[in-house]
Amino acid sequence: MMTGKTIRSFLVSLFFVFSLQARDIILEFKGAYFKPTDSEFKNIYGKGGALYGPELTVQVCEDTPWYAFAGFNYFHKKGHSIGLCDETTVKLIPLALGVKYLERMCDDRVDFYVGLGFQPVNVRTKNCSDFVFANQSKWGFGGIAKVGANYRMDCNFLIDLFVDYSFVKVGSNDCDCLMGLQSVKANVSGAIFGAGLGYSF
Repeated sequence: MMTGKTIRSFLVSLFFVFSLQARDIILEFKGAYFKPTDSEFKNIYGKGGALYGPELTVQVCEDTPWYAFAGFNYFHKKGHSIGLCDETTVKLIPLALGVKYLERMCDDRVDFYVGLGFQPVNVRTKNCSDFVFANQSKWGFGGIAKVGANYRMDCNFLIDLFVDYSFVKVGSNDCDCLMGLQSVKANVSGAIFGAGLGYSF
């Protein structure tokens, strides 16, 4: 299982590797509203909630509009199971790795961008029901699409306004037939609306 320490080490390593050859490096902290699209997920955990985390964007090579990005986020929400209304909690830890295309406009003050990437998501659930495992952790694999704009301010700071769409399904129909316990299965796809504050090196 990938821990927070492993994720931080990965991002730091990526930063130093690309900084040796890239001209533009952007490190930002992003906050957003995650709006799930799956009806069952919404019935259990509500219509959405806060999603936040860091993202590193690195120009692949000098004088090119192509950038690589890597980041991770965190989402936590309480809810109630369908039917029996038992209390349940979900934690999503989405990772992301992909590419962006940036177009510089407005006297080099604004970057419009689109991006596409690979997104593994760790889903952790805690349940009070007798019919599912109390604590579960599963990985799902999917993708993420990005569109947004960076406004570059003085002193190398920037504001990033973005809309992402994440498409990920997690789990299977595994069960413990002797105990009658059901394993986690979820569609954690959704739209992400947010903003970030970053610094360009």
